[in-house]
Amino acid sequence: MFDWIEEFKPTNKDLKQIHHRRFNLKKVSFESPATMTELARLLSAGSVLLADNMMNIYSAKDETARSLIMNDIAPHFEDVKIVYVEDEIDVVNMQYLKKDSKKMFNSTNIGIIQVIHDLIRTNDMCIWTDGKKRELTRYSVRLNALNKYDIDNTNDIQDFFTKGYFDLGEEFGFIPTGWILVDDLKESKTLRFFATFVPCITLVVDESNKQVVMLQLSGDSGMNRQMKE
Repeated sequence: MFDWIEEFKPTNKDLKQIHHRRFNLKKVSFESPATMTELARLLSAGSVLLADNMMNIYSAKDETARSLIMNDIAPHFEDVKIVYVEDEIDVVNMQYLKKDSKKMFNSTNIGIIQVIHDLIRTNDMCIWTDGKKRELTRYSVRLNALNKYDIDNTNDIQDFFTKGYFDLGEEFGFIPTGWILVDDLKESKTLRFFATFVPCITLVVDESNKQVVMLQLSGDSGMNRQMKE
């Protein structure tokens, strides 16, 4: 196997318990924003490049992450619902990107947009809908083996993932399209960018065709262990 990944096998301790709790929804609306941040561009990408009706669901337990969602991301969507679990804000659901926001998304070809187009290489969504049973293998990425890719004005992205997920012991998953596990994948701008601040990066691979079906980001204390050397 390639020298920049190592097979990772989760233990029983890594499997999360599912608890049924009381929840309710609150719909909110916003005035259309005049600008789009790099964070908003990254987290709304699927609604532009894949499907207009895509549901975007992001954790809002942390105050910093919640503020970023409500100020930078949610105002770009027509349909926004706050999900309360046991009367505490849990996640925010967002759907249908506004027309002006789509224009803002496409208004640049530099910055995080290059990561987005690397993450979403094709609009073929068969990876999302294929009902066949897959034999999946998880590979932990050796961060030190990657040539880091820094992008200006992305502190909000780092804050969102760190505060909203990693510090809470939770992981975040992207579903890339057009990704095949070959040695050249280590040159991916997506992997190289996330390697600048994400403690643990795991690739979930379909062994039948080497298709990467999930890109998981987590902290040191999350379910994915990370090789440091």
